[in-house]
Amino acid sequence: MINDKLARLIRCYLLLVISFSLVACGSSSKSETTKVDEHDSSTPDTTVGLVDNSGSADYKVIIYGNSHSAKLGDLLEQLISSELTNAQVSTLTVSGRFLDEIVNESGNVEKLQQDNWSHAIFQGQKYSQSGSVSYSTSEAERLIASAKELDITPILFPEHPQRGDSKEGELVYQLHLSISEKETSCVAPVGLVWDKAIAALPDLNFYSPDGNHASDAGHLLTAMTFYEVVTGELADTLAYNAAFAITEQQHQQFGQIITQVLTEHPACPSS
Repeated sequence: MINDKLARLIRCYLLLVISFSLVACGSSSKSETTKVDEHDSSTPDTTVGLVDNSGSADYKVIIYGNSHSAKLGDLLEQLISSELTNAQVSTLTVSGRFLDEIVNESGNVEKLQQDNWSHAIFQGQKYSQSGSVSYSTSEAERLIASAKELDITPILFPEHPQRGDSKEGELVYQLHLSISEKETSCVAPVGLVWDKAIAALPDLNFYSPDGNHASDAGHLLTAMTFYEVVTGELADTLAYNAAFAITEQQHQQFGQIITQVLTEHPACPSS
């Protein structure tokens, strides 16, 4: 009896040693220094459907991003509260440089669980302007998947183009569409809206002096785009607010451009 128990213990010990050795050998093949996209070979579960919270009576929006989305929350609150007077609206911005850094900071992903968010906006995906480097999108995919598990509507935020770069808006938009193909999400066509608005309003300054960040008018254009994506209400029906840094005619043009682009390039996949 004692010998049988001893034999079983020895067999278990040997199995553990062999299993540990196999795991250790398997991990040695991963590169720790490359910046190039190296996805897990497993296919992301894109079968989890998107919940449509556009008709919500309580818009609670969490925004992950950097300086390009720093003013988005306040502007969204102003637009929604002034237009949809029966709706409640609140926002929270989780700030960082890029999504991979934001995700890896303790507690940031868990913030998705800490309130009954209706929508989550994700901005700050790394990309190569030259196209020579492919950065990982797994962090964005992880955020999208986490949001969908909580019945939050995820929206990717491709940044607007830098001043004078006529190709960047389309490039960044297509990158975010490719993320949505791996982990289904809404994608706001911000760059396409900016391209069309810049062409239609050449005398309006959309940029801050650095040519990268938005001016007040640019921030408003982006916020009006997200107003339509989040609420499902048409941007071209938004009432003019004299407090914003554009004329009433420019406001009308903003709304028409946004609604036209979203008609041609819907943000969310059809069910």
